[in-house]
Amino acid sequence: MPLDRQGISSGAWSGRPPHLPGPQLPAFCRTRRPTTVAVTASSLIALRLLVLLGLAFQLSTLLLVLAGPVPPRQMTSTNTVFRPDAGTDAGEVPPVTPHSDR
Repeated sequence: MPLDRQGISSGAWSGRPPHLPGPQLPAFCRTRRPTTVAVTASSLIALRLLVLLGLAFQLSTLLLVLAGPVPPRQMTSTNTVFRPDAGTDAGEVPPVTPHSDR
């Protein structure tokens, strides 16, 4: 008994029965109208300003990286003579002890 092969091309199997329709796009894709976008001169100017601002930030960051680390501050000398407060005797000088960073 021969097989009826109508609708099937040269024995290739499509994965679905021949009586079901093929896949279709969703309804919102089939009914949408093509949209157009208006580009104005002011929007191009604003875009150019944003690009320039971004380039300025990149340049400033690059300059900071190239400048390297900031050296530590030099400690000022703690061997200066301090004047006593008005309430203490003029002969009493408070002891001065140097502070170290260690």
